[in-house]
Amino acid sequence: MDTVNPGRRFQTSFAAILVLIGITIYASHRQQVFELLASGTQWVLVTCGFIPEGENATQDERLRNLYYAVRMYNETPAKKLSAQDQLAADLYPESGFGLIHTFDTKPVSAVIGGWLFAIPCTYFVDSRDCSKSLTTARLKVSVADFETIILEPISIETIEQFLANASPEIIRITLTGLETWTANGWQNNSGDNGYQFYRPPEPTNSKIDNSKEQLLCTETQWAIENAVMDHCLLRFQHGDNTLVELIFAANHVSKWVAIKSQAAKLVSRFQVRQ
Repeated sequence: MDTVNPGRRFQTSFAAILVLIGITIYASHRQQVFELLASGTQWVLVTCGFIPEGENATQDERLRNLYYAVRMYNETPAKKLSAQDQLAADLYPESGFGLIHTFDTKPVSAVIGGWLFAIPCTYFVDSRDCSKSLTTARLKVSVADFETIILEPISIETIEQFLANASPEIIRITLTGLETWTANGWQNNSGDNGYQFYRPPEPTNSKIDNSKEQLLCTETQWAIENAVMDHCLLRFQHGDNTLVELIFAANHVSKWVAIKSQAAKLVSRFQVRQ
């Protein structure tokens, strides 16, 4: 004889149905749920009942950990992409345009080597850096024409080059404080195994001033054996406390002077004059 209360059986079945509906909704709208969680820390905590509205109750360690975990979200993805980001997302689906790659020209403030820089977000290797407080800037630019054009960021025409793991048409620029390097360490060593100091062929009018810069290039055979692009590292000091490092394909090394000149102009353009 079935002694289970019909009312209780109904409540159990109803609860199970609600759970299934909840799981289905979550599975279908998982991304939206995460975006909602990221959109407002205080709102989430209040809604979930962790912080009573109008009270400043002391929270235990578990709730503080939750609070900081939610705070780790920098910002939600844009609800509506810019025209260029939308075009890029349509042309290259699943590549992260609007999330990782971006055409946003909003300037990002960065204090590097004690100097304030304002760098458009579209220059960064990863546009998520645009939501952080920066002391190092890692940028990506197109080589274009060294002689006439200041190094340019990603464009609709150069997307494939920027998405490639390594492209001879792309230069990486890193700006960092000189204090992050040991005293003169960036000048006095030849880098990791596989690199050697560049010696321009003679005769040449281009001289490397070893007191202010360093040009290293991979040994071609080493690059082949390690399946990396044959490339060069050019380091030079900008101002008193900022170090600029460029990574570019070795086939451009004969134009290193022009590359350095354009990079220096670009960095100077970003520097905020006070």
